Amino acid sequence: MKFNKIILLSTLLILGLIYYLSFNYIYNTATADLINKQIENSKIQADIISSLLSEKLISGYSKEEVKNELQRSIENSPIENSFICMFDDTGKEICHPDRERIGKTLTKNNSILTSIPNQKIEKNFKESIIQKVSIGGLRETENYTEIVYLSPVKNTDWIVASHSNILKFKDVLDNLKEKLSFIFILVWLGSSLLIYFFLQFINSKSLEKITELNRETSAKYFNELKKLNKNISKTTNSDKSINDRFLADKGIKLTPVYIDNIAIIYTENKITNIVEHNNEKSSINLTLDELFKSLNPKTFYRASRQVIISAKAINKIEKYGNAQLKVETKPISPITIIISKAKITEFKKWAGKN
Repeated sequence: MKFNKIILLSTLLILGLIYYLSFNYIYNTATADLINKQIENSKIQADIISSLLSEKLISGYSKEEVKNELQRSIENSPIENSFICMFDDTGKEICHPDRERIGKTLTKNNSILTSIPNQKIEKNFKESIIQKVSIGGLRETENYTEIVYLSPVKNTDWIVASHSNILKFKDVLDNLKEKLSFIFILVWLGSSLLIYFFLQFINSKSLEKITELNRETSAKYFNELKKLNKNISKTTNSDKSINDRFLADKGIKLTPVYIDNIAIIYTENKITNIVEHNNEKSSINLTLDELFKSLNPKTFYRASRQVIISAKAINKIEKYGNAQLKVETKPISPITIIISKAKITEFKKWAGKN
């Protein structure tokens, strides 16, 4: 009996250590993935705006006009979760949602930017701006930590900065940690009880059979952890489109277009156009493939190579030809929307869920 107690205690300690190490590994991996995805989103946002500003300058607009247009577009926008600003190559703010920040220059020791995923690379934030380095990571100051991506504007002394408040991920991470802790404790206690009663029942059996049971229990637990990790990945991927708007071109203006307001996106003459539910039109310097990656597939459907439609915009669906469907939208689409025979089943399944 004494020998069995020693085996029991040793096994429980080993299992507890294995489960604890697994818990830490999954939690740290999921946390890093979430931060990396937000850095990628910040990069996309900063690069889009940087590219749009560069194209405006190439089109003949003066630097002052382009800078003022960007300021008008971002001014008074909320900065609690994320925002865009722009510096010159001296570290001076030249565009910011808070107009009082314009004209202020960063101090040399203002903050440090730690590159993700290579956390060994640390750069002074102001020096990164002065050197016009395209970089993203965690920016740490004395008072706060945030996610930042810097994207230089070609042929200028400007650099666009996309900021995201890392505190908005706290609830997601806390919830993840709580679930993992619960599973860790539950499985460890379950394994402990199972091993205890098993030892009581087969007191005369050999140590080899006890070891085999522990192996099976561990395998079952790791399968559950594997499933949990997949669910975490799905949750993370479902949040990849954190941005709720695009910066689009309306004439000489750069105007935010909110995703919820988009009815139709189509290409014509190699130009990507956006039609909103109120029939306002704009264009954007992105392909349909790039845009569709940032849209919710439950809400938007890639009807063809030329058009993406919103479920809210569908007004009527009619049979067209022998084996096709024709979609009428409100507002009316500038191009005819035909669902091919190969996509009918997929389209009906998508439309039926909305």
